[in-house]
Formats: sequence, structure tokens, C-alpha cells
Amino acid sequence: MSEDEKDGKQKKPFFVLRCLAYIIDGFLVLFLSALLSAPFVNSDQMLELAEESRSIVQKYSQNEMTEQEYLVEASNLEYKMSRSMELISIFIILVSVVYYVVLPIFLNGQTLGKKIFGMKIISTYGDLNANQLIFRSFLADFLLLNIISVLFLMFASRNIYLNCIELFTLAQYTITFASIIMVIVNKEGLAIHDGLVHTKVVKVK
Repeated sequence: MSEDEKDGKQKKPFFVLRCLAYIIDGFLVLFLSALLSAPFVNSDQMLELAEESRSIVQKYSQNEMTEQEYLVEASNLEYKMSRSMELISIFIILVSVVYYVVLPIFLNGQTLGKKIFGMKIISTYGDLNANQLIFRSFLADFLLLNIISVLFLMFASRNIYLNCIELFTLAQYTITFASIIMVIVNKEGLAIHDGLVHTKVVKVK
């Protein structure tokens, strides 16, 4: 019996532990991305945008602008903030590829979060490979959404960017919610991305 077949008989991890591992992994990716991009980010501009956001919310709460005016101002601010964070988004993509694809290859299917809680990703056929990990990350770790966001930000107009990203974000969160339900009710704990790329998360013996 192969090692993968043995691993395939392992029980699925507790849902709470899988969630905690996912949260830790996400936090580490964001932290590393922020750390690496910090020297290139205009902190004064970020502070100005934060102040502008506070001002808009305050004006709306004090009825100094209509709901329509608020939505327009909030939309403009969202776009400006996205533009100012474009470099951070690129770093998030790069760090995500290293963390969710390269690292598990060297750690036998584990990220740091999964290693802490004693679980790993395995392939349901053959050996786990980079293609499975990267396509898994497209949906599981928001990698595809981040790539689409950066591409639309770079090459699309403001209105196209805002409308399309709203649609893609809704689709991503719908898939994520459906995956959570599947992990809970499925006997093997398979999420949508696991089914698509033939992987599963199991306990480490």
C-alpha cells in the first residue's frame, strides 16, 4: 500500500482546527506582504485616505450628505484606496504563491498553520504536485480574486473595475461559504477546491 493510500484512510481534521490553521495562514500571508511592501508604500497617502474615509462617514451620519452622495463618495474612495494599495496586492499574490504552493511542496503538504495543528494536504491520486496546489489556492486562498483585482486595476477603467470586482468578490465569498458547508457535512471534509483538483486535508499521524 502506497503512502498516499495510507494517508487517504486518515480521518478528516476537526473543523475548528482547520479554521484556526486557515486563519493563521491568512494572517501570516498578510503580515509578510505588509512587511515586504512597507518600504514602497506612501504612508502619508494612506493616512490621508483614512482621514477622508472618516470624514465621509461622519458627514453621512450627521445627515450632511444624501445616501446617493455617500455611495458616490464611498465608491470614489474605494477606488483611490485600491490604487494606493496596488503594490501591496502584488506582494500578497507573490507571497501567497510562495506560502501556499512552494512551502507545502517542501513541507510534505503542510503550511505553518496546518503544521501547528497536525494536518496536511494530500492528493487523492498520485503525489501532491504544484499544479494541484496553485489551482487549489485560486479558490481556497483568494489567489485568483487577488490576481483579477490587480489586472483590472491596472488595465480597466474605474467603473469597470468597481463593477467587476464587486461581482468577482461576491462569487468568491459564495464559493467560500459553500466550501465551509461542504467541509462540515462531507464525510471526508472535501471543499469545492478539493473536489476540483483532487486533494483533501487529513490529520497527520
